[in-house]
Amino acid sequence: MVDVVSSSELFRLYGRVSPGGVQSNIRFWVPNPIYFSRALGSRVWSIDGVEYVDLITGYGSVILGHGDPLVKKTVEEALEAGLTTGLESELAYKVVDLIHGMVPSAEMVRLSVTGTEAVMHALMIARAATGRLRIVKAEGCYHGWYDQVYVSLHPPLDKAGPRDEPNVVPISRGIHDALVSSVIVVPFNDADALRRVLTKHKNEIAAFIIEPICFNSGVILPRGDYLREVREITESNNVLLIFDEVITGFRIAPGGAQEYYGVKPDLSIFGKAMANGFPISAVAGREDLMRLTEPGGLVSYAGTYNGNYISVAAAYATLTQLRSGDVQGYLNSLTNELTRGLSRLFRDYDVEARVYGIGGQFQVYFTNADVVDYRTATTTDAALYSRFREALMNNHYLMHQDPLFHHGLTKAHTEEEVRRIIEITEEFLRKIKTSGK
Repeated sequence: MVDVVSSSELFRLYGRVSPGGVQSNIRFWVPNPIYFSRALGSRVWSIDGVEYVDLITGYGSVILGHGDPLVKKTVEEALEAGLTTGLESELAYKVVDLIHGMVPSAEMVRLSVTGTEAVMHALMIARAATGRLRIVKAEGCYHGWYDQVYVSLHPPLDKAGPRDEPNVVPISRGIHDALVSSVIVVPFNDADALRRVLTKHKNEIAAFIIEPICFNSGVILPRGDYLREVREITESNNVLLIFDEVITGFRIAPGGAQEYYGVKPDLSIFGKAMANGFPISAVAGREDLMRLTEPGGLVSYAGTYNGNYISVAAAYATLTQLRSGDVQGYLNSLTNELTRGLSRLFRDYDVEARVYGIGGQFQVYFTNADVVDYRTATTTDAALYSRFREALMNNHYLMHQDPLFHHGLTKAHTEEEVRRIIEITEEFLRKIKTSGK
């Protein structure tokens, strides 16, 4: 075993024994990933000894801040009790009951480990309940790496097809053609496109699955009554509506995006923020649908680590802090200060940009177009974004390389840290104006 002193050296060693030197490809950066040594509050320290203000926040999974005291204490107590026994626990019941009380559509709830697994369960329930096999998803939305929905996240535009009738573009090789052909893709924020598809194929379609806010292409908010129209269209065509609230859940409001926008789906998927970074997910929804997964029912529901004691302890400690809405209120206040401050600067310096944010998540698109779907998100100036990111990274604010990936704030972030982002941005814009580039 070799002592490692830098991210570049660890990357060289790691890549010899693990492809890319990362355990999820989104963490691969050029020229090398940044490897962390510890995280606390709003900060992350790299093994290079650099302290960053964290704007990645576990891809939206950390909502209270790293090492939240109550989560840490509850998990430490759970470790004393045990981890995975093959038996159920009272703590798992308490987590399920919290979700049942917080989420408008959560008549019944079951736990899983990852968002991908929860999506798999939800789609299996939908197909069993309807007797249909096809799924509709929105272009630019991500629902995990499960074959049937691992398509059309950020497809190359030369392969994506027409905007109003997108092609189904697999994200990876190795996805079975039969599964690709069982998916139909529609644009986000286009109720008419969904209506056309469901009218034409309603006897084939089990469900429409969607992120109510398209966070996996930055921050794309639903326009006007889009989600209400989606609910009406799916109901009138007897197609189930699945909200993927893995990012929006418990973050936008205690009851997620469905509470915030007043739209109840048939099934919902949760994860990320529900345990402040610990691995856990949930499927929730109508009682008649969820009861299909009962022992001896039509739909199998299994998983060795479902309801594991450490993750449910973290979820319980997190959800008890999120149910009042105070955390969400603070995050929205921080987000509003940031998005308004950045938007003002871009106007003042005559830079074409759009800034969107909600619930602590935010993104800057360098474009003159209103970003309403994946296609408009791609109009962002990637080179200018890279320079903007470099300015923040040089001031120790940790940001994604990908110009279409959302950034985040937590309860541990401060107004001072937000104001500093605005100050750094103004310094960056002043340099652009001075240099004329």
